[in-house]
Amino acid sequence: MSEPTHSATSIQVLSRMFSLLDTLAQAGDSVSLKAISEQTGLHPSTAHRILNDLAAGRYVERSGPGSYRLGLRLLELGNLVKGRLNVRDLASRPMQELHRMTGHSVSLFVRQDDEALCVERTVAERSGVQVTRVMGLRLSLVGHAVGKVLLLNDSGAGLQALTQAHGLRLDALQAELHAIRQNGLALEADTPDPLQQLVAAPVFDDMGKVAASLSLNVPASRLQPEWQDALRNAAQRISAALGWQHR
Repeated sequence: MSEPTHSATSIQVLSRMFSLLDTLAQAGDSVSLKAISEQTGLHPSTAHRILNDLAAGRYVERSGPGSYRLGLRLLELGNLVKGRLNVRDLASRPMQELHRMTGHSVSLFVRQDDEALCVERTVAERSGVQVTRVMGLRLSLVGHAVGKVLLLNDSGAGLQALTQAHGLRLDALQAELHAIRQNGLALEADTPDPLQQLVAAPVFDDMGKVAASLSLNVPASRLQPEWQDALRNAAQRISAALGWQHR
C-alpha cells in the first residue's frame, strides 16, 4: 500500500498525523482503524502506531476496540484560540479594503444590552484608510438596520419584549428579520439624511451566532449591487476568521 506524503511539511510523521486528524474530523464520530487506513492510504500498522501516540497526548481517544475519535485535548486548545479572537481586530483589514473599494465609511457594531454600539469605523487619511476605535454611537436594536442584524438570533420572547417596549408590532419585526436572513443584508428604511443609504450585514461567530453588524454608509444614488456583494463578502471573511463555516 502506498503511503501519502504532505507537501506542507518536511517531517513525514507530522504529515501522516495531520492526515489522520483530518480524517477523524471529517467523520465527526468514531472511525474504525480499517476505514482510517483506507481513507488516509496509510498502512494499518502505521496508522495504529501514530493513533496510539496521539491517544497518549489526548489528541485522539479510543471509542471502542479498533475505533478512534478526536480527543478532548483539541477542544482545550481550540478554546484557547477562540479566547484570543477579537472581532474588532479581525475586522480591521476587511473594513479597510471595503472602504478603499467604495470610498465610503464602514462601521462595526456590537450588541450592548438593548442597543447597537459602534466600536470601529474607517477614516480616510493621507497615509491611507485607517480603522479607529470609537465608543459612543449607540443605535436602537429595533429602529435601525445595524441593530436588526444583531437581533437575528433572538428568541420570540426576547423580540416580543423589545417590540412591546418600543410600541412596535412583533409580526412586522419578524418579517423584517426573515428578509434579512434571506438576503444577508439589512437596508436602513429611514435615515436622518434621505440622500444617504446605510446597509448592514451580519458577522457570525464559530457557533453561527451573530457577533457583530458590519455597515456601509453610502449616498443612496450611488448604492451599487457590487458594493452590497462586497459588504457581504467582507462580513463573511470576518466570520470565517472567527471560525464560522458557511454551509
